[in-house]
Amino acid sequence: MSAALRPLPVGRRGTWVFLQDARSTCHVHLDTEVDATRMREVRQAADGKVGYVSLLVKAAAEVVAATPEARAVLRAGLRPRIAVAEHVHAKVLFDRTVAGERCVLSGVVKSVPELSVLQVQEALDAFKDADPEDPRGLFGAQRRTRALPLPLARLVYRTAMRDPGRRAALQGVFSVTSVGQEAVRAIYPMISGTLGFGIGRIREVPVAVDGSVGVAPVCTVSLAFDHRVIDGALAADVLARTKNRLENLETP
Repeated sequence: MSAALRPLPVGRRGTWVFLQDARSTCHVHLDTEVDATRMREVRQAADGKVGYVSLLVKAAAEVVAATPEARAVLRAGLRPRIAVAEHVHAKVLFDRTVAGERCVLSGVVKSVPELSVLQVQEALDAFKDADPEDPRGLFGAQRRTRALPLPLARLVYRTAMRDPGRRAALQGVFSVTSVGQEAVRAIYPMISGTLGFGIGRIREVPVAVDGSVGVAPVCTVSLAFDHRVIDGALAADVLARTKNRLENLETP
């Protein structure tokens, strides 16, 4: 007996549209292990008001802001063109429930280098608390897209993303996704832009320091990059500098 078919759940429609776009990229993945000692100290100094995702968003944004090539946004097609985004916006992915279906929604934090890490956290908290079904709320545009027939939603999305400046404003110059709430070491994201960071759960692991073995908190930070836009050497440099910032954070 064949399985019963049903329409794609409403909550999955936004992901379906996004992945149709993401499949056209040529993304490659890198990862690195980050000593999270300083991240924990900063979080404790802020009385737990700062999360690990906001620390990664802020650190990555500062690195990307200092690297014009990493701010490149591609307009593909028969005559591919690249624009360098003036402002560094970050897209962050959130685990939410829509119409009874667990799904991913995204929110964009504008001009991250101009914000403190506490302001970044406030922006993320606003997305976490927002009603995904509110047509006038922070997820209103995604709600309207979900309401469209899938072919039309795809057309609207492609039209909106065609202009590199608009793509950077709506999808961010880079994205960040996390699986740190679960016992998962790493995530390797799909991307529709040039850069996408992932962060896994912090775990206690043996480390060698000055010839001795100790235990330290470590997390895996990954980076997906579109190889059509930048090469591996530059992507590795961006990831290494982000790691360095995370391991040497200033107290907010």
